[in-house]
Amino acid sequence: RRVPVRVRGPLGEPVDAEYGILDRGGAAVIEMAKASGLTLVPPGRRNPLHTSSWGTGELIKAALDAGCRDFILAIGGSATNDGGAGMLAALGLRLLDERGEPVPPDGGNLGRIARIDDAGWDRRIAESRFTLASDVQNPFLGPRGATRVFGPQKGATPEMLEILERGMANWADVIERHTGKRVHDLPGAGAAGGIGGAFLAFF
Repeated sequence: RRVPVRVRGPLGEPVDAEYGILDRGGAAVIEMAKASGLTLVPPGRRNPLHTSSWGTGELIKAALDAGCRDFILAIGGSATNDGGAGMLAALGLRLLDERGEPVPPDGGNLGRIARIDDAGWDRRIAESRFTLASDVQNPFLGPRGATRVFGPQKGATPEMLEILERGMANWADVIERHTGKRVHDLPGAGAAGGIGGAFLAFF
């Protein structure tokens, strides 16, 4: 069964997405690309400094609201390089700078994040099971990481790659301080612009 949901697309504009519910067992099937995919961004507007995975978080929230607690997430084909920050923010995490001000959760602002406030985090996630479907084993950072390998196909110039990699490194450090989990070199953490790392750390 397909469930339509209007969500925030990679550039913040509304897009019509959907998730599926399996007849057997009732698991929700979420394809990240439906909400945060590269095909949703015209070639001339592709810029991973400005894209966010927020809409993927909205799909998860919609399925939680519908009572789903078992999830299969297909992560790939993303327009994003935000380390999953947008998805996490849509599910209640507040990303704050040194002054405690909110940081927009896109690729270009990861370097500004200093700490996480999880008071508003969706507690239903702890009651749920998440299975990731991914065809890559790239780590979060480094020459085989999310930014260096996949950034160029999302529109990143060499200059953007440097900004994104520094931001992802900072974000990985913030995640480790908050969760105790180190995603920096974790296989699969670099999937779909680093959203794999966000799942492995917070779900």
